[in-house]
Amino acid sequence: MSFFESDHSIVKIDGKAILNNLNYLNQITTQDCELMPIIKSDAYGHGILETARLLYKKEIWGFGIYEIDEATILRRAGITSPILMLSGLLGDDVEKILEFDLTLGVVTVDELRNLATIASLHGKRVPVHLKVDTGMSRFGMTPEEIVWIVTNKNRFKNIEFQGIYSHLACADEPENSANSNQLNLFKEILHQVRLLSWHPKYVHIANSAAILHLKESHFNLARPGIAIYGALDIPGTDGSHPALKHAMSFSSKIIHIKSLPKGACISYGHRFQAQHPMNVAIVPVGYDNGYLRRLSNKAHVLINGFRCQVVGNICMKTIMVDVTGIKCKPGDEVILMGEQKGASVTSVELARHASTISYEFLCLLGKLNKRIFE
Repeated sequence: MSFFESDHSIVKIDGKAILNNLNYLNQITTQDCELMPIIKSDAYGHGILETARLLYKKEIWGFGIYEIDEATILRRAGITSPILMLSGLLGDDVEKILEFDLTLGVVTVDELRNLATIASLHGKRVPVHLKVDTGMSRFGMTPEEIVWIVTNKNRFKNIEFQGIYSHLACADEPENSANSNQLNLFKEILHQVRLLSWHPKYVHIANSAAILHLKESHFNLARPGIAIYGALDIPGTDGSHPALKHAMSFSSKIIHIKSLPKGACISYGHRFQAQHPMNVAIVPVGYDNGYLRRLSNKAHVLINGFRCQVVGNICMKTIMVDVTGIKCKPGDEVILMGEQKGASVTSVELARHASTISYEFLCLLGKLNKRIFE
């Protein structure tokens, strides 16, 4: 870890915010709907093990992950909750599904056959959730393949057919007709398998946005991801949902202040020119820290409670901030994402400036900086 990362640039995770968000989501889901927090990709940069330990044995069904390595971390740490591999095996060792007592989200017929063969050889029974593609066109089987599996499920002796699920592509746009199209198809498939005498124990399609905006998608299990971390972007608003608290903050410190005359140009490419004499704070954060270069001349940071604009192109390890008229000095805290004296800069705000999504900022910042879980 570099000098700047260890001594200046720090990501903090607020565990109380995560618990607040979980409690709120439990309050607004329908009565019999359990939650499966998604903690893939290092819990969206928040720390998979720390987040799992925080939520372990709370009011949840279990956890959703993406790959075997994530399951290994959780099981070896003593997490015994159900763990669903959301997107199939991804080429991983099938035997690890048995070793770590995982639930597999089956996304192809061949994957199911392979799992059944290995489970039979080991004399173990494996729970699975069948994933149907209702319009995301990513992972999942066709409705016809689902019906075939259910019709022939007695062939798979060592498989416990526990659930069925899908994924909504446009839940963050509640009025988008794709939502009703996907939900109607999902309900039709559910109807068909029930006619075939399979009544899946768990039925789920709702992600974070659907939990908040599409009550009919709740069924009896739902998969909050970004909402657990408080960074769900609500289109048409100033940012995220007011009841959700942002769990991640990112801070650094001023290391130098320069006084510049009118006409001075700042940083690579001279994309910013001072229109008046100004003071500029130098902060040891850049795109190497995950603070995207696309934020140049757009983003704001907080210094002593004031919103101060980033000026000039963001460098690999440095940003320049206009602090004209602000009382500050080297060593003062700089909030790049978070709250300070009633003011805030959120991952949603930064994402909008950078024409991306909050997920990207959380993953990058959590991965590339010293992280403290509080």
